[in-house]
Amino acid sequence: MTSNKLPKVLSKDQVKSILKLPNIKSPTGLRNRTILQVLYRCGLRVSEVTNLTPADVVLPESYIYVQQGKGKKDRYVPLDVATYNWLAKWQDQRPESDYFFSTLKGGQLDVRYVREMVYRLSKKAGVYLQNGKNKKPVNPHALRHTYATELIEEGYGIHEVQALLGHSDIKTTSVYLSVRPKSLIEKIKKRGA
Repeated sequence: MTSNKLPKVLSKDQVKSILKLPNIKSPTGLRNRTILQVLYRCGLRVSEVTNLTPADVVLPESYIYVQQGKGKKDRYVPLDVATYNWLAKWQDQRPESDYFFSTLKGGQLDVRYVREMVYRLSKKAGVYLQNGKNKKPVNPHALRHTYATELIEEGYGIHEVQALLGHSDIKTTSVYLSVRPKSLIEKIKKRGA
């Protein structure tokens, strides 16, 4: 049985409220701010972020190479200017490590750490996801959902979004057509009385 629930997404203002919280003057804060940027503007899954190697972040060509994502699939995710700049800042300060986003001692970040960081910042920003009658802290996957929804709203084709997210089945991607149907809302507003 499949669920008919739509993915939970954030508004641009809600995302901004979370993104402004990390103290980017500290190495941990800069790393976490950059991770948030990659979750939000590249749509990576948490495990994909924690598995990135320095060679996977190809700044000269402005993309991230996701190797062996969900379903053991590789994909390329192009970078927007802001995300490129955050990655470049972190690259200049990151410790020597086999992982692009590492602990300050060079070890691999735990996916739980990233999830807990997002939950903590969500609560601190007062930004929650409405799940029925309940409010829940933002989870990293909501940033991926927001990325996909914003791409659709910006006019990207469903097949482009499918490729960027690494979905095998177009049906998985098509759910984002219904999350915030802005163009449909605008068409309905223009209807005569």
